[in-house]
Amino acid sequence: MARHYAKFLAFVDVLPGDQFVETTGAKLGNEGVPGAKKMVEDTLKAGGGCIFIDEAYQLTSQQNFGGGQVLDYLLAEMENNIGKLVFILAGYSKQMEKFFEHNPGLPSRVPYKLHFTDYEDEELLLMLEQQIQKKWNKRMKVEDGTQGLYCRIATRRLGRGRGREGFGNARDLQLLFAKITERQADRLSKERRKGLRPDDFLLKNEDLIGPDPSTALPECRAWKKLQELTGLGSVKQSVKNLMDFITINYKRELAEKEPAQVSLNRVFLGNPGTGKTTVAKLYGQILADLGLVSNGEGKEPFPFRTLMSSF
Repeated sequence: MARHYAKFLAFVDVLPGDQFVETTGAKLGNEGVPGAKKMVEDTLKAGGGCIFIDEAYQLTSQQNFGGGQVLDYLLAEMENNIGKLVFILAGYSKQMEKFFEHNPGLPSRVPYKLHFTDYEDEELLLMLEQQIQKKWNKRMKVEDGTQGLYCRIATRRLGRGRGREGFGNARDLQLLFAKITERQADRLSKERRKGLRPDDFLLKNEDLIGPDPSTALPECRAWKKLQELTGLGSVKQSVKNLMDFITINYKRELAEKEPAQVSLNRVFLGNPGTGKTTVAKLYGQILADLGLVSNGEGKEPFPFRTLMSSF
């Protein structure tokens, strides 16, 4: 949007030039006033234009010692170069509120704020459809269609992060799309090893939303290893109960009902040598194999919100 805005200002002759300089608050702070001065001078020499500062609040962070001086310098340049330069500051809402408290001159020099809201599920679904069509030049077929059930489930899962700090919107959608293509590649490879001839231009439901937990769990190597461990009956049963709950949620999603919140986090308690580390690794791998975390380390919950719970 900043790029389009800068082009528009140049097109209607509000700005004499169409230069678009993109930087960050951290970079400007590290380069200091000399670096900021060179950036401004170079932009003016090129005919003027727009300077876009992403994560501008980094200029006033405690870790950025030179950022405050850079900001004071830029405030003066905003005043001195009206009609030649336009400054666009971007960042997260809460951090930018504190940022504007740094200098009383900021609100008067940057008086207009445009708030970008999180994308709704329908918008995320449309963007996913566009990504699929663009990547494969509209050749890829999708089970139940790009507006169908499985694409809707995938984007609803993503949309559950809406409103929480760190929700990446289109950026998270790109990660989701990468995960979908990764699942498809894994599935095609497994099917070919079995002697099958799968369609490379078909995204199945398991590619879009991951495997059905009820069918994937019995085939999971980590799950089998967990069952082979001596003892640990209550631990095994607790993991089984969680898997049953996840299966219920999967079926609720297929019926387009809101899944119940379930925690994937666990506290493992016991004396040394009782298998805590071994079970933790197997547990993380089970979650990864079912598509509930990004990898076997269990660092990133995928479709469900996580809270603390215990065995």
